[in-house]
Amino acid sequence: MENNNRLIIIGRILGVHGIKGEIKVLPLTDDPGRFYDLDAITLIHGKTETDYKITNCRLHKNNVLLFLEGIANRNDAEALTGREVGIPKELAVSLAEDEFFIEDLLGLPVYNDGQLLGKITDVMQAGGVDVYTITAGKKVYCVPAQKIYFNEINVSAGRIDASIPQEILDL
Repeated sequence: MENNNRLIIIGRILGVHGIKGEIKVLPLTDDPGRFYDLDAITLIHGKTETDYKITNCRLHKNNVLLFLEGIANRNDAEALTGREVGIPKELAVSLAEDEFFIEDLLGLPVYNDGQLLGKITDVMQAGGVDVYTITAGKKVYCVPAQKIYFNEINVSAGRIDASIPQEILDL
């Protein structure tokens, strides 16, 4: 999910819907309805970024369906599968005090009771509580993103201070 930090990732293209070039997007945002407010998106594939104007948007089951200008058929749409959907960071929603963009957490070191435990490598959105994946070499820890385990998340300082019991780490 890395980009040049001017974009925020809000979705990932899963595939196509129908034969007219409509793309199916997995929303990576708490409010899929926010896609209705967008005029354009940036599709990210590796280091390549391409801007597209949205011509139509609708919600379907748990996904967002989009028609993009210049994508006229199923073959064009299939070529976009797997790309991440980004928008300029200034269009991102405002976050509450203890909320963070996932991409801002990725790569942050986690200090458990003052000792470096590892780095955040993924955030799994599992219903009501996110789960942070912390990787240290070959060890991987999955810890619920709850305030009782994570004392302070300081994105600007690039550090997370935690008090995670060994019982949680052993799971």
